Amino acid sequence: MSNQPLKLVLFAASSIVIPTLNKLLGINQLAGVVLTERVDEDAMQLQQQLNQFNIPNIRYQTGKPENTVHQIEAWQADAGLIFTFSHKLPASIIDAFELGLFNLHASNLPKYQGAMPLYWQIRNRETKGCLSIIKVEEKFDCGDIMLQQNIPLHPLDTLNSFANVMAEQSADFALGFIEKLQQQTLVATGQTGEVTKAPMPSQQDLMVSWQTMSSEAIAAQARAGNPSFNGALFGWQSSLIGLLQATPVKHPSYGVPAGTVLHVGEPEGVIVATLDGALRLDVLTMTEGVFSGLAFAERFGLDAGVQLDVD
Repeated sequence: MSNQPLKLVLFAASSIVIPTLNKLLGINQLAGVVLTERVDEDAMQLQQQLNQFNIPNIRYQTGKPENTVHQIEAWQADAGLIFTFSHKLPASIIDAFELGLFNLHASNLPKYQGAMPLYWQIRNRETKGCLSIIKVEEKFDCGDIMLQQNIPLHPLDTLNSFANVMAEQSADFALGFIEKLQQQTLVATGQTGEVTKAPMPSQQDLMVSWQTMSSEAIAAQARAGNPSFNGALFGWQSSLIGLLQATPVKHPSYGVPAGTVLHVGEPEGVIVATLDGALRLDVLTMTEGVFSGLAFAERFGLDAGVQLDVD
């Protein structure tokens, strides 16, 4: 490897990579960006940033990986870094980089392999997060670990607040990785320990199970889904209600079934019985808007004694 700064291609799909993008631009080590085929509001925000700063970019085509290989060669890129890129890349792209293709994954691998590691770490009430950079293999999230760094996970983090922490810390983490890659000081280690999965949550994953979940578990479920999945979901009057924020509280349950509204009123708000105690419903969302628990109850007639839908 020469003493010239290496050039890196970033594979990205989300504006969450912008802090890392800006750092790479600042040190003149960004060769170009490969965008996913998906086009949504978040991806468009990233595209606008690239266009604004005249950053070379192409859109990946699943049926024509050779186009991406040719562009990597034209950019004279030394290495690639995948960050929020959902496509499974073929061997032709993996092998296109002299120094390798790597993936930045937001978990302590092999825990939380999959598309939504942040959601499941919040949902499972982990006390800290982790960034991992691994060598890309054809099998998802299974390559050797090249570098890791813990990141803070606050007990009240939502999906977006945790994602923002990850985005900011990823920038310097990626720069440190690139420096070590160029200096050839990285030591690859195989993934060891329990393998857990972090898939995109299904509709069933998002549903509150009043009779089987603790108050803390429901509160974590709400934070994990806030705001992208409307928090945690429960049924009432043939509608799905999103629970964006909830707080475990001490309140007598009077022996009623879990899912029963225990109290509606000032100053406590709306309190519901759970498997192990009681939960205050702080913030609720539905098609009509976002409401405090008490405002929701007053507007839509939710009273003490009402049984919310259970599985």
